Amino acid sequence: MNNHWRKTKGLTISEIMLAVCLLIVVISAILLAYTNCFVLIDSIKNTNIATNAAQSLIEKIRCSPYSLLTNYQVQIDDTIYDLNLVSGNLYSLNFTVSNLPSNQGVIYVDYDYDHDGTENPEFLEVTVSICWRQGSRVIGEDSNLNGVLDAGEDKNGNNKIDSPVEFTTRIVNRS
Repeated sequence: MNNHWRKTKGLTISEIMLAVCLLIVVISAILLAYTNCFVLIDSIKNTNIATNAAQSLIEKIRCSPYSLLTNYQVQIDDTIYDLNLVSGNLYSLNFTVSNLPSNQGVIYVDYDYDHDGTENPEFLEVTVSICWRQGSRVIGEDSNLNGVLDAGEDKNGNNKIDSPVEFTTRIVNRS
């Protein structure tokens, strides 16, 4: 009689438990990939917002009168802003992007285009960099999002806050 019972079709409890465990592992992996997609979408959205803002600012600064730039000022839309001395011939202006969470942007105007220590009034280098908080980490070098290069933040030693969203242009006096 014992042999007849073994020939009947069906699953044992251990086989069912193994199948349930495998199903739990597969569903967990799918849910993890699904939640990571939301994080990636949020990161792409924030990068896109920062990129559009930085590109727009670069274009507005390029349209500023050159005489304003040589007087350590920039014009954005109808407002004129004074630049702040960072060091040497490097000046900056901090800003924020309205629809980007926890962010700080910096506009740098380098009046020493050739980096030889002398000011060249015919060439300027303008850099726009935006850092922001993405979840628990900060994207860019400005780890405390204060717009100032603090100790330990300048990873490449260029005396500027760098970010994956950074635009640099060179402006020449066309007058």
